[in-house]
Amino acid sequence: MNRLCRSLVPFPLALALLLLTAGSAAALDDYTLPFYEPNVPLSYGYDRDWRVGVQLDWTGHVWHDDDPHWGRSYDNHTGLDYPMPIRSKVAASARGVVVDVEGGFGTREYGLFGNFVQVRHHDGRHTLYYHLASRSDGGIKVSVGEDVPAGEPVGRSGCSGLCSGPHLHFEVLVESDRQVIPIDPMYHRLWTTWPGRVPFLAAYVGESNSGTEVIRRGRTITHWVEFRNTGGRTWKSEQGRASIALATWDPAAHDSRFEAADWPRHWMATKVNQKSVSPGEIGRFTFGLRGSPPVGSYTETFNLLSLGVSWFDHESLGGFYIPIIVTDLYE
Repeated sequence: MNRLCRSLVPFPLALALLLLTAGSAAALDDYTLPFYEPNVPLSYGYDRDWRVGVQLDWTGHVWHDDDPHWGRSYDNHTGLDYPMPIRSKVAASARGVVVDVEGGFGTREYGLFGNFVQVRHHDGRHTLYYHLASRSDGGIKVSVGEDVPAGEPVGRSGCSGLCSGPHLHFEVLVESDRQVIPIDPMYHRLWTTWPGRVPFLAAYVGESNSGTEVIRRGRTITHWVEFRNTGGRTWKSEQGRASIALATWDPAAHDSRFEAADWPRHWMATKVNQKSVSPGEIGRFTFGLRGSPPVGSYTETFNLLSLGVSWFDHESLGGFYIPIIVTDLYE
């Protein structure tokens, strides 16, 4: 594991560090789950007791054995395991700078070392994304020194290294005496929500007209739609990267025939109305639709997007689209 830029820490030191940070166990922090699919389970968590044959999971339960316990822990495990198909997208758990990568091993190559990305965050913690696919297989999406926003794809999962089945091994590490050692993000409640959520997810709430919009040719109407933020990241409307926008879909980011004067771009209808929409809150998106195409019936499909970072899961939005009729008749 020396390619992971860390070394083993004696048990007394590790225990002392855990005790020093125990007071944060009830707090919420700035990390989200390191992937996008909301139904991925936790197969094995962190073992907070580094003695062989004794396991202490994030709930405080103790096992005096070395058996794996599904959904909880296995002996001396230093991270969180999430089973997922080969080449599933892996996301940065928080904003940071890439400090180390390895992508030269085969996607399914078994051995002492495997492919990974390591990111250092503003709070001094590091996150590690391990068992990734090879660089040639698209497993590494970032480079050392690159600044990555929270939720940005950093790689794709694989089964490289000491891996018994396709999964992502995820660690949070803290710096200590020029080393980094793993801590338990579950126990320390490092997620933005409890339980942790994927970074970007939304659910349809309602809209100004859930039926067919009828637009006189050459005229513009106003439409709004609301979505609940069911992900772990707060939605922002400020200018720049990572702000949340409503954009055309199927195909993604195509120039719309219904672009109105208030659209920021040919393919972007609007950004979220509110300055900030926290997880669990409802965001509204208001935009114009102009009847530019010839008279006829149309469908325009939209999806949410964290600009420059990642699209949302369109199915979770209810497959949002707007049926439109363009007419030359007066009302």
